[in-house]
Amino acid sequence: MTPGTTPLGRHTEIRRPTARLAAARALVGKAIADRMTLSVVIGGLMVAMGLMVGALWPPLKDAFADIPTALTDTLARAFAGADLTSPAGWVNAELMSIVAPAGAIAIAVISAVRATAGEEQDKTLGTLLGAPVGRIPFLLAKIDAMIVHVLVVCSFLTVGLIAGNMIGDLNLTAAGIFGAAVHTALLGILFGMIGLALGAGTGSRRVATSATSGLAALAFAVSVFLPLSDALAGGAKISPWYYYTASNPLVNGPDWTHLLILAAAALIIGVIAAGVFERRDLRG
Repeated sequence: MTPGTTPLGRHTEIRRPTARLAAARALVGKAIADRMTLSVVIGGLMVAMGLMVGALWPPLKDAFADIPTALTDTLARAFAGADLTSPAGWVNAELMSIVAPAGAIAIAVISAVRATAGEEQDKTLGTLLGAPVGRIPFLLAKIDAMIVHVLVVCSFLTVGLIAGNMIGDLNLTAAGIFGAAVHTALLGILFGMIGLALGAGTGSRRVATSATSGLAALAFAVSVFLPLSDALAGGAKISPWYYYTASNPLVNGPDWTHLLILAAAALIIGVIAAGVFERRDLRG
């Protein structure tokens, strides 16, 4: 090595990690910006639903008191925490049982699938991977963006619950609102990871989106219908939806064991997705 080449080598070593870091940040920023409008739109719907649920409770609560007990018991068994005779049960039935998780799952799957299969089908993946980042940092950047999108939606959900609580005098607690939001977020992130893995493995946006949506619907059906039978109720634990709703987080606050299960499942699927994405021959 000549004296003239040593400084150049050192400068190159310094520039490479700096360039990789800058490229990773740019990928995260671009991925977040790409789906931020949709995240805000879905979040706005969450706020609107929270306001509506809060506003409707005072005029409807007396009518709900006349609903037969058998019907309310069946509803509560199918949708954990859903009880039209209590304000928190009303919120669970109208917002937290379907609308909130559907919104979180939708933005997670759209963000995640677009990050892998979408880029591949649009023939932009090669250009993005041509930046000074590897496949795994690329995937991590897309995962970060997906998580941000879900958190944005769930932040709006929190605002909607707080506003509805104030309007309808629902007696929701801070712990309950936080629990509902964080359970929703982790359920969405889990299905986002499933979409990411399927997108990374198939390279098809349609296949990844359809398969993940189908799995989410199946998981929902398992959690709703199996508890109606005493003999089959235990089988609901195979569904991620069970860990989202079984502990009734809107009333009892976050269930850390159930949250840990959702987070661990998301992490495992993310690792599998990274392994598949690293090894597969990409077409974009």
